[in-house]
Amino acid sequence: MRWQIIKKQNELIFKRLVGVKRKTYEKMVSEVRRIKASQPKKIAGKKRGRKDKLNAYDKVLMMLMYYREYRTFAHVASTYNISETQCWRIVTTLERWLLKSKLFHLPGAKPKRYGMGCCISGC
Repeated sequence: MRWQIIKKQNELIFKRLVGVKRKTYEKMVSEVRRIKASQPKKIAGKKRGRKDKLNAYDKVLMMLMYYREYRTFAHVASTYNISETQCWRIVTTLERWLLKSKLFHLPGAKPKRYGMGCCISGC
């Protein structure tokens, strides 16, 4: 699923397909663009390497697809016609940037609590 296809969907379908509301998705894309623009270049004033095949919208969509659908990097990469390694780099970089921005978080395991209703020997 690419951004060109999904952007035409209404709010309900968008949320069901992507997993987040369109407003949240737009915030993620704008944060990725802001962070990428603030990254220092290796050689000032020089453009190095190839241009990106994917825009920020597709990259964020790729990351959400990986986390929401539990697809492998190889499967997600084949959808976007890139290598598995490049897919891994994009997903991990975006994850790191968005977590560092403190605007977004990933749900994680909650710390275990031993209360009145639970015993340590096994419940």
